[in-house]
Amino acid sequence: MASGNWLTTVLLLHAQNKTNSAVQIIHKPTGIVVKSQATRSRSQNEKIARQLLADRVEELEKGDQSRTAIKAERAKKKKASKLKKTRRKYRELEGKEVESDEGEEHDSVPPSGDQPPPETQGR
Repeated sequence: MASGNWLTTVLLLHAQNKTNSAVQIIHKPTGIVVKSQATRSRSQNEKIARQLLADRVEELEKGDQSRTAIKAERAKKKKASKLKKTRRKYRELEGKEVESDEGEEHDSVPPSGDQPPPETQGR
């Protein structure tokens, strides 16, 4: 048990940056805190953190009318549309399979009359 926990800890530590390049920005008027440790470059982390902070402040001020909320809503609609299309496609496929299965059942009905089935005719 302990060795499994140790291995997990090692893997988590390995995934973190080796240099101290993490950035934390605080927006004093709102108290929003943003941290970024995405890259090994401090300047890139500062840029990422500033963008995240700007997005969060805009979302706080504008709510549903913010850029991130609009993008999220658009993505949600697109996903719902794709899911609906997929369901429609499989529903149509299932309908075709049922029709073809019913057709096979009608063909496999033994012929009526005095003639024996085709398998025994040549004997």
